[in-house]
Amino acid sequence: MIIVPVDNLREGMVLAKDVATTSATDYRTLLTRGTFLTGEMITMLSRKGIKSVNIIGDEQQAIIADSMPSAPARVHVAAGKEEPSAAVNIPQPQYEPVSVAEEIKNQHIGRALAELNTIFEENGEVKELSQDAVKKVNDIADDILVDIGNDSTYLGNQMIALQNYDDYTYKHCLRVAMLSTSVAGELGLSKEETKDVIVSALLHDIGKSNIDHDIIIKPSKLTDAEFAEIKRHPYIGYNILKNSGEGVYSGNVLSGVLFHQEKYDGSGYPTGIKGKEIPLIARIITVCDVFDALTSNRPYRKPWSVAEAEEYILGSCGSHFDFDVTSAFLRAFNPYPVGTMVSLSDGRHAIVIQTNQNVLRPIVRIQGQNSAEEIDLSSDFRFLSVMITGIYGGTYPTYG
Repeated sequence: MIIVPVDNLREGMVLAKDVATTSATDYRTLLTRGTFLTGEMITMLSRKGIKSVNIIGDEQQAIIADSMPSAPARVHVAAGKEEPSAAVNIPQPQYEPVSVAEEIKNQHIGRALAELNTIFEENGEVKELSQDAVKKVNDIADDILVDIGNDSTYLGNQMIALQNYDDYTYKHCLRVAMLSTSVAGELGLSKEETKDVIVSALLHDIGKSNIDHDIIIKPSKLTDAEFAEIKRHPYIGYNILKNSGEGVYSGNVLSGVLFHQEKYDGSGYPTGIKGKEIPLIARIITVCDVFDALTSNRPYRKPWSVAEAEEYILGSCGSHFDFDVTSAFLRAFNPYPVGTMVSLSDGRHAIVIQTNQNVLRPIVRIQGQNSAEEIDLSSDFRFLSVMITGIYGGTYPTYG
């Protein structure tokens, strides 16, 4: 399997996994695994804001091509969706149906998007969360706790799907909650502590609901007055949660919302506390918050690559971020999952075949004309100066 950016897709490639939309009101499968991509499909994926998809490739390509008889291709498109033209005669891979567990996870994501949308996009100033909203957030947190746990593969797939171009605060909060779940797992937090992390992350930006939306989406640099307004959102969110009822949210959850903009060196806001004075829950949310903000589309800039964002976070340890939390984050969310084609600083490109503790230096395979070479970028002294420069942006192999 190869992870391919949508801009690099070509007709004839075959989906290795389902592709879903991330509309809050209509979370659904667009194309199912086994689909042979056509130009119309690729255009549709781009228009929907999908960034990358999983494609059959590498060893699987040769294995399937050699073992499967040639037959007319069947186009797999979810019922009621845009119907592309039929594909040409090429071998048709066979797949097991989507598991019940996978389908349940998809339903959980769809429900979370829809319900967070209603909570965050409520008209008028939010003073408190209703009992219904509190229950919805709690249910979402339970689903995330069960679905993700410490499953970084599921996390990576969902993060790719959720980083859509029609980005809103509620989607950002959902992604931060999902990231924070895995970081909490890496740090060995209990189930109860992790649940607090998830709830706090889901609501960490609820205070922005009461900030002028034009400031939130402003495409240029904020004025001092506008930034001062933005800096109010942790206090606003803290008060919204406190006003939602005595004992509804623990002090730990409130701390995550109030202190998620603090920095390890004390230069953050709203209080300027530093180091271990910042509650652990806030230190976890801070790393995940910044990572998601950097890798998501914003009105004023294009998204950074996952690797660029992780390198920034690594370089900001001790100033912006806590060392231990950063280390846990890098273990929890891999910028180069197995199957990713990457460009190397020596001009070659390779496919990741195994991850390492240093996620920025995995084991890769470089395909030559007659043979393939496997290189451990973390330990092979011949390649210590070779670095991954980013996701490969050239021509990808086509199945068939």
